[in-house]
Amino acid sequence: MRLSKIALGLGLAAVTAFTAANAAKFTIDYRHELRSEYSENFDRICFIGALDNGVGFYVDSSFKSGSERPGNPEYDEGQWGDFVTNATEMSIWYGYKIAGTGFTITPGLVTESTGSTTGYKPNLRLQYNTDFGLWFAVRGRYDYWRNDGNDNKGNAIGDQKNARIDAWIGYSHGNFGINYNYTHMWALNDNADGSKRVMFDNKDNNYEQNLAMNYRMGQWNPYFEIGDMSVSGTSDERQLRFRAGIQYTF
Repeated sequence: MRLSKIALGLGLAAVTAFTAANAAKFTIDYRHELRSEYSENFDRICFIGALDNGVGFYVDSSFKSGSERPGNPEYDEGQWGDFVTNATEMSIWYGYKIAGTGFTITPGLVTESTGSTTGYKPNLRLQYNTDFGLWFAVRGRYDYWRNDGNDNKGNAIGDQKNARIDAWIGYSHGNFGINYNYTHMWALNDNADGSKRVMFDNKDNNYEQNLAMNYRMGQWNPYFEIGDMSVSGTSDERQLRFRAGIQYTF
C-alpha cells in the first residue's frame, strides 16, 4: 500500500507541475451518500484537475458512519454517529479525441487504499458525443485488490480480482445534464480458502444502476443521483443509494 501511494503521489506531483505549461481547470467536488438498508452514510471530497491537452487527474478522500448492523448495541447511534475514514482514491487518465468523429478514447488508472487493502484499477473508456447533446460511453475495468485483512471468522481474505463493465447514456442541454449508468461486475477468483467468492445472491457477479442529474450555475454545479445496488453477497436484497453533491470549478 505504501508503494502505491508513493508512486501515484509522485505521478500526480508531476502532472501538477506540468500544468505550469498547459491551461487547466480545477474542480472541488463534495458529495454526501445515504444507503437505504442500514442508513449508512458516506461523505467524499474530491479535487479534480483537467488539462487542455487531455490529461486529467483526481484525488479524493471519503468517510463513513453506520457500519454497525442490527443486533449491535451501537447500531442506532452509529448510523449518524462519528464518521471514520473510508478510503483514499487517486486517478490519472488521458482523453484522446479522434478528430471529426465525435469519439474520445480514454485510458486511465485508479488506485484506492483503505486500512487493509490497496486496489489497482486500469481501465479504458470509449465515448461518442453527438452534435445535439446526446452521448454514449462504455468502459472496461480490471480491479486487483491486495488485501491484508481478515474476515469475521479471523481467516485471511486474500487478494481479489474483478472484471467490470460500465455503460452510460446521457443528454446535455444548456446548463442541464442527465445520464443513466449500468454497471456489471464479475469475481475472477475464489476466496483464499478456496471457497466461492460471492458478490450478490450467492453468485459470482453483481450489477448496479444509477441515474444522475445536474444543473450548472456559473462556476457551481449541484447534482443529485439515485442508484440501485446490492445489500450483500449472500442475499438477493437490493437497496437504494442516494447521492447529493456540489462542484465548484475555477
